[in-house]
Amino acid sequence: MAESSGLQLRVKGTNPPQITVLEMRTYQIGRGVSGRNTSRPGFLFYTEPTLSVEHAQLYWHDREMTFVLRPTSNTNPSLVNGVKVSQGQARGVKPGESIKLGDLELILERVPIPQQQKARKGTPEKAGLWGQSLEQIRNLHPKNRKARANLQELSVFTRQLSAMLDAGIPIARALHFFSEGLTGGDLIEVVEMLNQKVNSGSRLSHAMRSYPHVFSDVYVSLVETGEESGQLSIAMQRLADLLEKQLKMQKRIIATITYPAILLCVSVLLICAFIFGILPMLEPMFTSMKIDLPLPTRMLLASRLIMLPVAITLVVTAVSAWFFQPFIRSFLEKRPPLRKKLSRAPLYWPLAGPVIRKIAVARILYSMATMLEAGMTLVHSIARSSRVTGNFWIEEQMAISKAAVIDGETIADAFGASEIFPAQSLQLITIGEETSSLSTMVKYVADMYDEDADMALTNMANMLEPLLMGGMGIIAGFIVISAILPTLELINHL
Repeated sequence: MAESSGLQLRVKGTNPPQITVLEMRTYQIGRGVSGRNTSRPGFLFYTEPTLSVEHAQLYWHDREMTFVLRPTSNTNPSLVNGVKVSQGQARGVKPGESIKLGDLELILERVPIPQQQKARKGTPEKAGLWGQSLEQIRNLHPKNRKARANLQELSVFTRQLSAMLDAGIPIARALHFFSEGLTGGDLIEVVEMLNQKVNSGSRLSHAMRSYPHVFSDVYVSLVETGEESGQLSIAMQRLADLLEKQLKMQKRIIATITYPAILLCVSVLLICAFIFGILPMLEPMFTSMKIDLPLPTRMLLASRLIMLPVAITLVVTAVSAWFFQPFIRSFLEKRPPLRKKLSRAPLYWPLAGPVIRKIAVARILYSMATMLEAGMTLVHSIARSSRVTGNFWIEEQMAISKAAVIDGETIADAFGASEIFPAQSLQLITIGEETSSLSTMVKYVADMYDEDADMALTNMANMLEPLLMGGMGIIAGFIVISAILPTLELINHL
């Protein structure tokens, strides 16, 4: 079943009211021989003799969040709110407007709120912030957890689906083939649901929009653009390239931080083992001989009293921050200036800040180039690509650039109005705009900053290793001194 649109069609002048609740899908409106038949998904049949067998098509438009009417028959006139719509033309229908097909008049209305709640019966309602917090706990159970897919799985799915579509296999059959090849995980469940929705008449982009934890806004937008342009296989190839690029960067980041993280964890474990295991065994010997322990040793022993409360405090703080996420999110949403400062701060951190900025620029430009190549408009490409970083401050800066483009500014000037893009990238984008090869140049700049980010990650790792080694050396030296000094005192008292 497709997702509910929150709209319904009512036949004007019927008592009791003849109403059809609409889903986000494509409907065929026509005349039925045995009256209205709701047993066939995607078809709306009426007994009106002035209707053709397939009189008109009514399809959901994601961007406008409403339905669009396209007459497929020229037998009788089709009107939307009194305006004639000829065969093959398309016209959006807003809630409250009428659709006249021959002598049949339909009214598009919003579904009353009580009926919407009844239609959603059985799904958990997020009643307020406390409800959202409790929902997080319920989602920890595997049965309640929302379906998710990691970047590796999604990349493989997209590449294989693009290959099957390029070979001429229909979408529904391609989804079925892919689901048969999976052995487990959440993705198989998602693909099976996509297959059911596509078979019931829903567009692939509409079906994917029901799983925001799996398919991002950029992903769905590119699929929708491919559907509208009739080049879905090409759009899926662009998506596969984009995901593989992101996966490659993700692996680089993980590889960069893995060694320092392991080194840090091993060092902390060894230090804790000495402080809590070996040192307590030596303390009674010095105490029984009434030898005053040196200051470094006393400091090390006192650290045992501090470390456990600090560890407990950190764990409690982390769990509390996770549980109260909805409250923190709501607090920040009501205070945009504070949210901007917190989002901007990581970009200016020493050592890591330049790396984060370069990765953000590379992701934005590569996503934008992918969407432009797929046929998406420039304004929509800027709006969608700003969301790939997940940084609120960057989204705000990209919104400034989008507004500048709408006002007639060049791409380079629009990007220059934000504080994200370096001057060198703006010069290259200017050349691409002047030579009518914007998408190619944007992709070139994205590749350039992707390589810069890779080098910056390598440099950061090379700097982190000696810093960590030096820090661990200082701590280890302090521990060694703390252990040797009492031994020297013991020797002096013999």
